[in-house]
Amino acid sequence: MSWTYNYCDSINLHVESRISSADANRQDRTARDLLGRLQSQPGIILADEVGMGKTFVALAVAVSVALADKQMRPVVVMVPSSLREKWPRDFELFKERCLPEDMAILLKSGHAERGVDFLKLIDDPPDRRCSIIFLTHGAMSAGLTDPWVKLALVQRSLFHRRDTRLLRRALCRVLGKLLMSSWVDTKAPDLWERLLETDPENWLKTMRRFGIDPERDKNAENDDDPVPNTIIKTLREIKAESVYEALKGIPYRQSKTYEERVVEARRVLNQELRSLWHICLKNLNFNLPLLVLDEAHHLKNARTRLASLFQVPDAEGDAEEIKGALGGVFERMLFMTATPFQLGHHELCSVLERFEGIAWNVKASPAGGKQTFRETVSRLRARLDAAQEAAMSLDYAWGHLRKEDVSIDGKPVNDVARWWEGVSKGVPSTTQANRVLECFRRVETRMREAEESLIPWVIRHIKSKVLPEPFCGSKRRKLLIGEAIFPGNEATDAFGIPVSGNHVLPFLLAARAVACRPESRPVFAEGLASSYEAFILTRRTARLEGANIEEVLDSDDEGIKNTATDEVAQWYLKRLDAFLTIEERKTLGLHPKIDGTVKRVIDAWKAGEKVLVFCHYIATGRSLRQHISEAIRWNTVTLGAKKLRCGESDVLEELERLGVRFFDRDSPIRKACEDATMEILKGYPDLLMHDRELVDVVRRYVRTPTFLVRYFPLSEERLTEESMYQALTTKDGSGQTLKGILEEFFSFLQKKCGSAERENYIKAAGSVQTGAYFGAEVGKTFNFDELQGERTERLVPNVRLVNGDVKSETRQKLMLTFNTPFYPEVLIASSVMAEGVDLHLCCRHVIHHDLCWNPSTLEQRTGRVDRIGAKIERCGLPLNVYLPFIAETQDEKMYRVVTDRERWFRVLMGENYKTDLRTTERMADRIPFPEGAAQSLAFRLEAKDGKRISNGTEGS
Repeated sequence: MSWTYNYCDSINLHVESRISSADANRQDRTARDLLGRLQSQPGIILADEVGMGKTFVALAVAVSVALADKQMRPVVVMVPSSLREKWPRDFELFKERCLPEDMAILLKSGHAERGVDFLKLIDDPPDRRCSIIFLTHGAMSAGLTDPWVKLALVQRSLFHRRDTRLLRRALCRVLGKLLMSSWVDTKAPDLWERLLETDPENWLKTMRRFGIDPERDKNAENDDDPVPNTIIKTLREIKAESVYEALKGIPYRQSKTYEERVVEARRVLNQELRSLWHICLKNLNFNLPLLVLDEAHHLKNARTRLASLFQVPDAEGDAEEIKGALGGVFERMLFMTATPFQLGHHELCSVLERFEGIAWNVKASPAGGKQTFRETVSRLRARLDAAQEAAMSLDYAWGHLRKEDVSIDGKPVNDVARWWEGVSKGVPSTTQANRVLECFRRVETRMREAEESLIPWVIRHIKSKVLPEPFCGSKRRKLLIGEAIFPGNEATDAFGIPVSGNHVLPFLLAARAVACRPESRPVFAEGLASSYEAFILTRRTARLEGANIEEVLDSDDEGIKNTATDEVAQWYLKRLDAFLTIEERKTLGLHPKIDGTVKRVIDAWKAGEKVLVFCHYIATGRSLRQHISEAIRWNTVTLGAKKLRCGESDVLEELERLGVRFFDRDSPIRKACEDATMEILKGYPDLLMHDRELVDVVRRYVRTPTFLVRYFPLSEERLTEESMYQALTTKDGSGQTLKGILEEFFSFLQKKCGSAERENYIKAAGSVQTGAYFGAEVGKTFNFDELQGERTERLVPNVRLVNGDVKSETRQKLMLTFNTPFYPEVLIASSVMAEGVDLHLCCRHVIHHDLCWNPSTLEQRTGRVDRIGAKIERCGLPLNVYLPFIAETQDEKMYRVVTDRERWFRVLMGENYKTDLRTTERMADRIPFPEGAAQSLAFRLEAKDGKRISNGTEGS
């Protein structure tokens, strides 16, 4: 019997208005290809670039398998903890939009964050069994913590013991405390005794009779047997002597040692549970058809782990679980990652070797067996070794190119791409250039050989450089480099932000201090390039004994550590500290890059555009929020004074007076706003049940001072129906009107959202649009975790900051509302929003205020906005990606190195780079590697259309 699961032809991946037919066809083709390849090989990696819809492709594969499995076995999807809510939400959307209703109703999903939850879902009877189980990374390596499992262990420790009547009675009084479940004592104090007398297989019935909800979710449909069958069977193999002895040690009555003995018994109980869990995992004896694992780069060998933004500690145990405890459970594996070549080639092979953990002892196992698979990976490794060796030779030779080598007929050429095209065609060149060409041709040969062996195991698509229909030919992205961050400098050709006046001294002092320790990474200089506040916090943290310098960052793509500085460097840094006191900074004005980012954000805000700003220095994020808020407040007052024809001191009061009219029941502007919104909603009947909420959200948005001054004519004393019409039809910087944007949003809610997702969007939009807009009262608009010590009167509610200190619920709310036409209009984010987050529906401006050493990190960030169904695909204008840097500083070196490294990453897999001053100076001075050269060497691993691909394992 072979592993034959055909693609379910009832799946339609073309979600109207959410994904183009071309993208849907690619996804369909990819899913079919994945299933075809899995018939003859243990696993495969899906490695499409970020934002290309890998999730829906994987769900199409998973659903096809789940629906076709004759034993109704579930497919398991392992997901990072940061995406544990996103995957189930996307699955519900997939069912609603991609499957016919009669088929969708057959599919049920479950979510397990702990190993015991997973085992509960696995042993469900067919009528309750899930088709898809979402298992959080680390769940299987976290052990047992469930109170009902602990109770079962207590019960087992008492099994066949003599004279336990008094002990049982005493335990019933203490079990709530011992198991950290005192809520049971309150609701059903007699339950403990009854459960100790009952077989765990029947506990669910007993709990229901006592009115106890084992899941504590107030949903009886989700109730599962409290103790999985696998654990019940394993308990029968042990005696739990240590637990019994610890329980006997608890005094029957309150005493001085009572609390101490309870704590000790709890410790022994937890220790025994760890042993029980290991035995339980060894006893797993079921097979499942497919494992889908997201963020598969976590499975690389930990001993050779590269510094990476995407390392998640929870996933460290998954690698061994797949190979160990879960080894032999899954018949096939599908791994997902957007960054396969960020791994070294040995690490990529290490990920592939995890496929060795499939069930080889079943009839559906791949032909040739485990040994043939090992030999195939060994051959692939040898070819990747050869390609990497050749690429390193090219890298070395390219690094020795000098400006005089970049010439044609002895004349210097400024355009490296044109020079390389000539050299490639045989134009006479220098000795070193010829050596480079020779190395390049050798790499090309080796890369194509490696590609041939890699093709069966990896599918990867690269995002198109142009927009889809009806804007074919229009660029998808526009890079604005260096001082192009300043409005009016868009045509600047990669020149950095100049430093002038009093700002020169701090950067000069930093440069001198950096030069004293060329072997170290100049973290303080990187902080100075971000903001003065980031530099000060970096220095303050570095001076604290035992402090971790990484605390100044929300995360970093290259590990950093405190480095000692010599006396000379300290002298410069002390002068710099003294220069950047609070008093001195007030006279300096805005930091050069902060100034550029603020001005660019305000320019976009005036044009009605949303902006996403990424920075990884915590202090920089807070500084940007403050300065952008102040700039919006100042511009609101300035614009308002002109439109209202009043003094600036009266503007906010006048705007508040006008805003209040939107809530007066007899006000013409309230009626005009409601009528206009309801007229738009008429075209979306599925939303009429939410009409009051949506009308209220729109009304509270358009009445804000920041909207009034940009869109309404304010010269008249009253706002009228004509005023509302003008506000709705004024075009923004993307050529869109609020009326059109609302139509798009309502269309999105009706046609592209699942019902649960729709509810979440409407609820989130309503929750953000409340409170005051200026002054101390504005604090009521923010959650406490957002403020982070900032004075609320300095903030405005349309500028929000999301970093690691912001709670997950708050992040989720702000992510949803940023994807609506409403507040926030400016989102300042750290790396917590750089992965697994969609921010693309209403934004086409991304500012990378802080650069980073890893080009994959930059692409992950940009991918939050550059995704299937993004705003750019609807308005036909490119995504503006800003990469500002300070000229002639460490910042410019970082920019030069990272942009060149981005091209080399396609050739040098998992490049082991350094970030000390000496290395970065050398790298920054290199001749840039041409884009065309990088493209010609890159692997081509697209899905094939109906063609069978040999993986090297057949015929054995």
